[in-house]
Amino acid sequence: MHRLVASDRGARYPYAEVHAFVQQVAQYEGVAPAQIVLGVGSGELLETLGVHCGLKGGEALYAAPGYLQLPRAFEAMGGRARAVPLNARLEHDLPAMAAQVGAGTSVVYVANPHNPTGTVVDPAALRAFVADVAGRTTLLVDEAYLEIVDDAARRSVVDLVRDDRRLIVARTFSKIHGLAGLRIGYFVTPAPLAAELRRYSVGGVSAPAVAAAAASLADEAFVKATRARIMAERARVTAVLRELGRTYAEPQGNFVFFHAGRPQAEIAARMQAEGVAVARAFPPLLDWVRITVGLPDENTRAIAALRRVLA
Repeated sequence: MHRLVASDRGARYPYAEVHAFVQQVAQYEGVAPAQIVLGVGSGELLETLGVHCGLKGGEALYAAPGYLQLPRAFEAMGGRARAVPLNARLEHDLPAMAAQVGAGTSVVYVANPHNPTGTVVDPAALRAFVADVAGRTTLLVDEAYLEIVDDAARRSVVDLVRDDRRLIVARTFSKIHGLAGLRIGYFVTPAPLAAELRRYSVGGVSAPAVAAAAASLADEAFVKATRARIMAERARVTAVLRELGRTYAEPQGNFVFFHAGRPQAEIAARMQAEGVAVARAFPPLLDWVRITVGLPDENTRAIAALRRVLA
């Protein structure tokens, strides 16, 4: 049925399909449909929030090294993005971030699991942070990689979304659902804030993206099996890093962030020569490298390259 919708209605705007999908997502998250904001991937939503908050001026707080789509959009609107260093475990330093929230803070961005390190924060500490910070300013908790976490059920904060908090939880179909090329994601947030954000939306999700996301969201067995495969392949990558004596951040996403001991640019060039691409550099950790967990045959090739490059 989903395949027919995507192909047969490709010449028409997917208004009915989007409406039905929002209802499905709302039911999945246990919230009202008015609390869901769809986007062309969570990336568009991060930029939407950056524009919305950046126009108000003030400051955006985020972790460094970190994912920069929201901070860059915020600065493009005239705001100032300020980085808070990660702690020694390469996790968000929640006490340091909370201490820097002030009257001029327009938005705070927390990714859990974090990108690029793949680490997660203590669940109780995060819930206390949400209760504090989301009562003072807009707080985004990006859970793009949450489904890949070892104990995901106790780590989401979507149940803390309520009308007296400016809390936003971000989700995407690009990771566990494998739909990065179709670009679809969503925010869960109080209905008044959702209405504010929709005013700044510039994209519209496609019929094929909605059909694929709806099918994947309903297929619990597929998601469970995919999680198991990713975790098994991630363990192969960390095993070779231990074999090579390399330190790595405790990974909870579909990637591993490891200490190469040499400049990232050098490692990237040598891996590229082996036919394997790694992620960009993440200042200030310029001798660390982020590598994605791919398909089994891709990982076999990447592991062989790591042995040659890091030996």
